Amino acid sequence: MVVQPTSGTALLPLATGSAGKGGASAPGGFGSLLEQAIGSVNQSVTNSMQQGLSLASGSAPSIANVMISATQAQLAVDLTVQVRDRVIGAYNQIMSMQV
Repeated sequence: MVVQPTSGTALLPLATGSAGKGGASAPGGFGSLLEQAIGSVNQSVTNSMQQGLSLASGSAPSIANVMISATQAQLAVDLTVQVRDRVIGAYNQIMSMQV
């Protein structure tokens, strides 16, 4: 079974050329990568909410599209929470190391 990404979910691009150029403030650095990822999740949630409202008002063309959009938004938020938890766990592990 092959799973193809849809246009509603954005895969994180690799940050190339950002090493040694000033960290998060460098164009194409980790900060901009994180900003893009969170913006993509926000757009997915906003799209899902708009489609839900159009379904409630009776103007949605298909309930299937609304359900797909809601599931994509839920998965995007779940992935974001999992990544956040892993980053916090890694940070805590580094902070607990003895020098």
